Amino acid sequence: MADTSSYGRRRRMQTAQSGATWLDHLSARETAARTAQDTFLRDTALWVARILLFLSTVFSMIGFGPFLGGDGLSSQGNALRQLVFVMFACLAVPLIMLEWRRVTLIIARVWALMLVYGVMLASMAWSAYPSITLKRFFVYFIVLLVALGVSAILRTPRLFMMPVVAAFTFVLLGNFAYTVVQPGIAWSPIGLQAMHTSKNVAGMVSQAMAITFACAAIGVRHPAGFWGLIALTLLALLFLALTVSKTALGLTILCIFAFLPAYLLIWYSRTMAALALVVFVGIVSAIIFATGTLNLTGADWAEIVTGDPTFSARDQLWSAAVQHIAASPWLGYGYGAQWSLLPLYHPLWNYIGFWTGIEARYLSLRQFHNGYLDLVVTGGALFAGTVAIFLLDAFGKIGRAIARRLPDRWSLAGSAWFAIYFVSALFSNMMESSLFFADMFLGQFLVVLVVGHTSWQIRGPV
Repeated sequence: MADTSSYGRRRRMQTAQSGATWLDHLSARETAARTAQDTFLRDTALWVARILLFLSTVFSMIGFGPFLGGDGLSSQGNALRQLVFVMFACLAVPLIMLEWRRVTLIIARVWALMLVYGVMLASMAWSAYPSITLKRFFVYFIVLLVALGVSAILRTPRLFMMPVVAAFTFVLLGNFAYTVVQPGIAWSPIGLQAMHTSKNVAGMVSQAMAITFACAAIGVRHPAGFWGLIALTLLALLFLALTVSKTALGLTILCIFAFLPAYLLIWYSRTMAALALVVFVGIVSAIIFATGTLNLTGADWAEIVTGDPTFSARDQLWSAAVQHIAASPWLGYGYGAQWSLLPLYHPLWNYIGFWTGIEARYLSLRQFHNGYLDLVVTGGALFAGTVAIFLLDAFGKIGRAIARRLPDRWSLAGSAWFAIYFVSALFSNMMESSLFFADMFLGQFLVVLVVGHTSWQIRGPV
């Protein structure tokens, strides 16, 4: 039935004058519906990425330690832990599929990291325990999936840093609360470990926290947010001091109060960048000159720097590592196929050291306490060389970010975060194996941060 009302007549006249038809109005409604769906999809993906980054960061730091005990790294593994990692993968894969074009670009730009992963997987061919190599490779592979998923969605340093800051704050405050409630468990004979598997792990985690809080404060403009992050930085340093991790505490203080200010100066001034390079070359030259002219050994430098030429008896472990490497120097023993394999195997069974005859001490040793030696143990000179390429590429990424000098404060905060965290991880790896080690937060999160930093550098619509 025809519409004969005045409204109907006016509507037909407007349509006739504009030249539009009912199909045009239908098309407009469909476009509006698609736009609403796209907005809903983007918002959902944003929250999924935030939640995934928060949960995976928290779990990487504490696992099930406060509830079940142990680190899940025995030869039998931990089924519940594996289930959690599979859940993370299930959340990450849809994010990767949603932004597959950007993910493809990221993968192309982290080619050196992909090379490291390739050698990890290839080491199954010569691994002493191929099935364990595969299991531990999959852990790092899922870390990579999470990194790609969240980085493709959280495309700016601000979006990326906030869930990490929230995760670190949650764990830091949880550590203090756990210490108050369970002091007998939280305090080990050699320092505070709180919810973590050891005081060394607690030290590395609080090191990452303090650096992250300090760098995030660069990007925050609101006074309450800025001073809140400064307070969290100091609280993380306090917790780090309570762990009695002297090396981590000294390194973190150096990173926050020396390296970070230097990085800011370099970012804002090309003259300062050139001066920093001159100072670095001068320090290295002075060390080489002093070593040669005074006949200083590694033990001499250790005593000069730390007052302990044995690095807390690490020298005997390193000696055992060198002997162990000599049996398979080129390809190593397979990724993840050496440590935490009791009751199957322990790499120190064939060597004599300060652990001999002391079962508790013997069982507590789950690394050579030098990540660079453990890299060679894992995959020989092949893997160590591949990781060296990855490290050089990461330094290149830092240099290119400085050269671009984007004016945004959050770009500065994100670039500083990556640079300072990366340098701190390299120094930490001298005393505690973390770089591509089977299950260490500092190394796992470095993979996430490398992928995230790469995504932030991609400009334009993708």
